[in-house]
Amino acid sequence: MTPSATTLGQQMERVQRNALFIGLVALLVSLIGLFMDPSHFWQSYLFAYIFWAGLALGCLGVFFLHNVVGGNWGVAIRRLMEAGLQTLWMFVLFAIPIFFALGFIYKWTDASYRAEHFAVGHKAAYLNPTWFIIRTLLYFAIWLFSGLRILKMANEHDRTGDPALFKRIKARSAPALLVFVITTTYAFIDWIMSLEPDWYSTIYGWMFTVGEVLLTFSFLVAVLVLLSKREPFASFLTRQHYHDIGNLMLAFTMLWAYMSFAQFLIIWAENLPDEIPWYVRRFSGGWGYIAWTISIFQFCVPFFLLLLRFVKKNPTRLRTLAIWIIIMRMLDVFWIVAPAFRQRGLEVYWTDLVALIGLGGIWLAYFIRNLKARPLLASNDPRDTYSLLKAHGHGH
Repeated sequence: MTPSATTLGQQMERVQRNALFIGLVALLVSLIGLFMDPSHFWQSYLFAYIFWAGLALGCLGVFFLHNVVGGNWGVAIRRLMEAGLQTLWMFVLFAIPIFFALGFIYKWTDASYRAEHFAVGHKAAYLNPTWFIIRTLLYFAIWLFSGLRILKMANEHDRTGDPALFKRIKARSAPALLVFVITTTYAFIDWIMSLEPDWYSTIYGWMFTVGEVLLTFSFLVAVLVLLSKREPFASFLTRQHYHDIGNLMLAFTMLWAYMSFAQFLIIWAENLPDEIPWYVRRFSGGWGYIAWTISIFQFCVPFFLLLLRFVKKNPTRLRTLAIWIIIMRMLDVFWIVAPAFRQRGLEVYWTDLVALIGLGGIWLAYFIRNLKARPLLASNDPRDTYSLLKAHGHGH
């Protein structure tokens, strides 16, 4: 092991310890809110859970995507997304408290609410605690089975370099990607859209999935830039790697904006009483300021900056933009989740931040643990053609 690698390993070890300590302390502090105001605590816990679970799911989706479409961009971040998808186990465990707190979070668990709201009553066969728990566990079973099975095949390919195995990985990732899109769509409908069971949108789940993939690309490139000055990345990465990932960030920024605007335009234009209140709540009482902030700084600013090559090919600039998108995604998830409970106006509780830090610290420690377990760059990856170009003097 080189001195550079040793130093990087020590740094990762230190970050892992600090993240775990901060995460555990923050989570324990947030439990004070459970005794002070259980409703506020569970709202904050759900917000934190959805944000971090979405990032882990995004790693799984990007892993499948790269296996299907190929490209040099994924070779650079492959170990990062593999480390992220392996953290899905954590969210199975952290979903268990939610199962016991459904009555604090979801209105459809209240029999009197179902009786008073005709549309919700007709959804009782789908929206009930038993099936909610079964579906959630089924989603995770599908994600973990498909993700870990293909990851095992990818590890075997790294060891053997078998071309036939590489083809099987691609063939199995294509249907896995389709199942991933379908299951995440239903998961976000269950976890988030059902917070307001009178309301529905057919594009909602897809829109949220796209947003989480954008979050994932931003997180992965931010981590990649942090590691880029150390081996093995220092001699491997080219500006074209960053340019490719920047183009993908641009594509998912545009797709997220298109879906978000399409949903807003259709619902606002129809002005139907069972649909429009969702937006009325999120554009009034102070929530509108967050809506405009998200519109400008999660779409307009990143869109124009990601059109510029000197931004996408510059690691420092791209990392700064990626961190900004992560913050905006965090704000967007909060804007989607919190108004379902806080309908009097914009309210932020101290547990919102503490729960976010708590789950985030534990997740980051688990992520780094997975990342340290294997070499940071995969061997025998046939998609790595930029290294050949560099070897022949064509790197850029």
